Amino acid sequence: MLETYLSWYREGRMDESEFRAVTDHLGQSGLTVEHPMLGCGMLLDVVGEQVKLPVGRILELVGLSVGPLCMQFWLSADTDVVCDVRYVAPDTQVLTFVLNGLTESEREQATNAVQRLIQRELDRTVALLVDLGGETAEEDDDALVLYGRLPMGPRPDRVQFRTDRLSIIPAVLAGAEVTDLGNGLSTVRW
Repeated sequence: MLETYLSWYREGRMDESEFRAVTDHLGQSGLTVEHPMLGCGMLLDVVGEQVKLPVGRILELVGLSVGPLCMQFWLSADTDVVCDVRYVAPDTQVLTFVLNGLTESEREQATNAVQRLIQRELDRTVALLVDLGGETAEEDDDALVLYGRLPMGPRPDRVQFRTDRLSIIPAVLAGAEVTDLGNGLSTVRW
C-alpha cells in the first residue's frame, strides 16, 4: 500500500527541549504526543506494536538521537498520525508524518499543523516534502532535499524549500515549476 506522507527536514539535531517545543506547537494544533485517554505516549516497536511510555521519556529518547524512532501523534483517542523521527548526518533531523487512513478533514488538520510548525521554525527548516502517492523512496527523498539530486524514478508531488535556499539547488530547479508562497517558502513541482 502506498503511503501519503509529509517529511519535514530541519537543520540541526533537536535536543529534548527543542523537541518539546516542537511537540507543544503541534499540540496547539490538535496533534498531541500524549494519548487523550491514556495519559501516556506511544512508540511503535519494530513490528508496529504500541509501547506505552511517559511522554517525557519519548521526548528524552528523541533528544538523545539514539536511533530512528517511530511514534504516534494523536488527533483523538482513536485517530493517530505515525511519525518517524530520524537523524541524518551531518546535521539534519527528519520527521516524517504518515497520513494514511485519515479522513480528508483529519489529513488537512495534520497538514495544517505541520505547515504552522515549519513557519514557526522557518530559520531551521530545510524543506517540507509532500508525497501524496508515497511513490518516492526515503533515500531518494534524502538525495533530493539534502544533496540536490533528482530521483531517477517517481518524484514527490511537491517540495517546499526556504526561498533563500533555492540558489543552492539549481539541479532540482531544472524543469521545475517554482511558486513563491510569500511566507519565506517556495513550492517546487515537477
